[in-house]
Amino acid sequence: MILGVLYFAAFTHAFIIAAALLRRAGIGAPSAILAALLGVFGYALFHRASLHLGFFREIPHALALIPMVAIYIGPLTYGYARRSTGAPPWPTWIWILHLLPAAGFWIANAPFIFQPAAAKIAYWEAAGHGQSPQLSIATIATLLLVKAHLTTYLVLSWQRLNGYRFQLDDLRADDSRTVLAQLSVLILSLAALEAAWVVLFVLQQFFGIGALDQVNRAWLLFMAAIVLSLGYLGLRHPSFLITPEESAIQTISPPAPTPTETDADTVKYLHSALPASAADEIAALVEKTLGENRLYLNEKLTLQQLAEAIDAKPHLLSQVINQRMQTNFYRLINGHRVQHATTLLDDPNVTWPIERIAVESGFSNRVTFNKAFKEHLGCTASQYRKRGRQGAQAS
Repeated sequence: MILGVLYFAAFTHAFIIAAALLRRAGIGAPSAILAALLGVFGYALFHRASLHLGFFREIPHALALIPMVAIYIGPLTYGYARRSTGAPPWPTWIWILHLLPAAGFWIANAPFIFQPAAAKIAYWEAAGHGQSPQLSIATIATLLLVKAHLTTYLVLSWQRLNGYRFQLDDLRADDSRTVLAQLSVLILSLAALEAAWVVLFVLQQFFGIGALDQVNRAWLLFMAAIVLSLGYLGLRHPSFLITPEESAIQTISPPAPTPTETDADTVKYLHSALPASAADEIAALVEKTLGENRLYLNEKLTLQQLAEAIDAKPHLLSQVINQRMQTNFYRLINGHRVQHATTLLDDPNVTWPIERIAVESGFSNRVTFNKAFKEHLGCTASQYRKRGRQGAQAS
């Protein structure tokens, strides 16, 4: 009973999030794909809730309409990961190719879907008693192939997201990197969860260890926690999505050298088409524009926007910031923001709380603010303010 209620609650959350995502999604938008993923997964939760709570007797024809939901989750997750990282939308025929296995399972399950209600009810009532039966080799192979299919897509999705995780510091000055890291962890967790199911399944079918029967009752809830978290992230942080323009910049611009690199490590810059004098001019223009116009106070400022402000090509600006200024866009902008924050913290007439100081300095939240503040000054904003007050009292 409790499991049934939990499944029903997860189902309602999935469809509420899917509806909210669809409201803000355009044609081919990543949010639309994420909404489809939540919708398909929500239906699986609805199916499981109905079996646990006994609703299947009243609505037998509303169940089992999407057999083998796992076969849909993989392509939808990968499609979302691609679109989130600047890839163009798949044309319809590509989607059809990726969903062909799902169509095959639906056709194979069609005889059950069109059975009379009494036959369906009898099947689910029988399935609700006893443990899972010993399956045929063909069925075992099919289930393992489905899990391999899903895991492959999940690993590809993780690789796609994780590949952009560290590049975002050259494109954004907000918490996009953190959000992308959270998405990567969630998808990797889903892959690990599926791998654990495969291990339990093999132990049951070939070695008679029956732990899977107990785990299976709540297995979908574990998956629901991860998939719903993906949906919540999509709702809370729609701005992390990488644009095609930003993705193109990364294919052109060289990465920034780290402080530990030697001169030999920077040989890759010797073949740059950008003259040193032009690089110096752009670097000076960047500092002048940031200082005079205070663009860093815009929490959504991107490399693309700064390039437009100084009338420069984004990939050249990225190269100048990395090569000539020896930093990246994230550190550059947040350095100006931290400097602005210190002027507010040093002003005795400004008594704002730290949260407002963060917002007024161009940060989206206190966590990102404190992280940048500590990176640049070695302490948090609260510690900086406290030291300043103690110094003023001592003098």
